[in-house]
Amino acid sequence: MDELHSLTARLKAAAMAVPFTVTRNVMGTDTFKKSAAKVVECPYTGRKIVLMPALYPDVSVIHVHECDVYGNARFKGIAVSDLDLANASKRLIITTEKLISHEDITRDPSSTRIPYFLVDAVCEVPYGAYPGTMPYEYFSDEEHLKEWLTVEKDPDAFKKFLQKNIYGCEDHEDYIAVNGGSAKMRELRAKELLLAREV
Repeated sequence: MDELHSLTARLKAAAMAVPFTVTRNVMGTDTFKKSAAKVVECPYTGRKIVLMPALYPDVSVIHVHECDVYGNARFKGIAVSDLDLANASKRLIITTEKLISHEDITRDPSSTRIPYFLVDAVCEVPYGAYPGTMPYEYFSDEEHLKEWLTVEKDPDAFKKFLQKNIYGCEDHEDYIAVNGGSAKMRELRAKELLLAREV
């Protein structure tokens, strides 16, 4: 979790256009040793703090629920670091479950979470978060993810897995077809909607 928080902190700094943010979470860890972070003394409290340098990704991809052709993107649920990532990135690609008209965006502009001026390209990719979760759309494919975690421990098994699921697939649609296709996606959608109702 230290690594995840550190990445979030670095993106936050870049999004705010400042050279660093302040944290305390990685002091004394291997994460700190292998990072560009620095320990300094706080001028107000005298305590040690960590300065986490800003991170500006060259290219980022964010998957959303809806987007128009200009890049005005909507998504449901918690943003986590998506908004900071969008603001920090030098180039941003939006993949979307569904392309919607610009008129839909202008009818409810307050629903736009990522504005067009941050976006460089838009791709319509139904089920683009698979094998992960897309909130209120479909649940993660836990069986496939467990298989992935298991086979990566064995180099030969992992090579076969990559050939079947990555190199041997023409596109994302093909990848989904290899792992259960539309029947699997209907199952994952039903699971997600059931869970969403229980929350």
